[in-house]
Amino acid sequence: MRRKATAAQAEQPIHYVVWEALPGGMESYITYYTEHLQERRPVYIYSLRPSGNHLNPRLNGHFAEGSKNNWVCYTGFFRYARRYRRDLFHLVNSGPIVLLLALLAGVRRPVYHIHGTKHWKGWKDWLYLKAAWLLISRFRVRYVANSHHSAAVFTREVLPVRPLVVYNGFHLSRFLQYRHRRTRLRRMAFVGRLAPDKNAHLVIRLFEEIAAQMPEVELHIAGTGALEAQLREQARQSPFARRIAFYGWIEDVARFYAEADLFVFLSAHESFGNVVAEGLLTGLPVLTSDVPVFEEIHGDVATFCLGSPDNYEHVRQRFLAAVADFPTLAQKAYDAAERLQRLFDLRTHLHDIEQLYHECD
Repeated sequence: MRRKATAAQAEQPIHYVVWEALPGGMESYITYYTEHLQERRPVYIYSLRPSGNHLNPRLNGHFAEGSKNNWVCYTGFFRYARRYRRDLFHLVNSGPIVLLLALLAGVRRPVYHIHGTKHWKGWKDWLYLKAAWLLISRFRVRYVANSHHSAAVFTREVLPVRPLVVYNGFHLSRFLQYRHRRTRLRRMAFVGRLAPDKNAHLVIRLFEEIAAQMPEVELHIAGTGALEAQLREQARQSPFARRIAFYGWIEDVARFYAEADLFVFLSAHESFGNVVAEGLLTGLPVLTSDVPVFEEIHGDVATFCLGSPDNYEHVRQRFLAAVADFPTLAQKAYDAAERLQRLFDLRTHLHDIEQLYHECD
């Protein structure tokens, strides 16, 4: 991990800190960051837990990892941060303990990327994590959020700061190449983790609401997770079981969106919701829960929002009304892609992050 310093290096090296160097969620953006920057400044990845480097194998040794043992993990990171304390650190949702260790090791003005709206699980977590955040508040940290919603939650619940909002960016061509206006509802879809907070079981119920009257409609579910077996059993017991398909993890999600006619996503909470933006970029009509960040994405509550998943009857009525006027829903989804191209271009995302680094240099 020795860094070769030269006089030509005018910009600080950057160390990206994650719990595991595995693709998925915000960690995937480290691949984009390192590929974008590695010709102009040294870039490193530090995985707090041993995982191997699956984010950018071309870093030529600029990778280190910690331990499964908590004590070894934290002390090892402290030594690492102390060694490179004059460099720039970008911590991706690593939590306040890791951020505090970096600050105590002497790292100046680290960048902390907020990705999520659940900052503790219960009062015991709140006690020690809130104490850590209060200690952190005595230092200078640059906070970045991926939506105004996640920024507002952090400000309200964690620290009274104003994070910089940088929306997640996408390779637009990957999705826009499939953009088309849907004309008929035949393939209803769900894409996401099969976890309790995603409410995929409600999507199956909504499909059953229209299946008898619309015998050509099928439900296609992509994703894996803890509830997969339970959801498969729910589908097996459905009177329309033969029209419900599970795909597991899919590599070409853009094509999956392109082949669908309606995407229903009733997540209980999200800091952003990549799948909503991705689907709309292909022109796919998306019906969502009332998580505030979804309004930031689709921009039209009256058209795309079904309401709270806790009120199934209200969601059901909104869903049936949307399906009954499918041509209008499809046209508005197709039109939404124009707006999303301006908001979620990966080039804009990388420019804003790099500009933040320049301010920290």
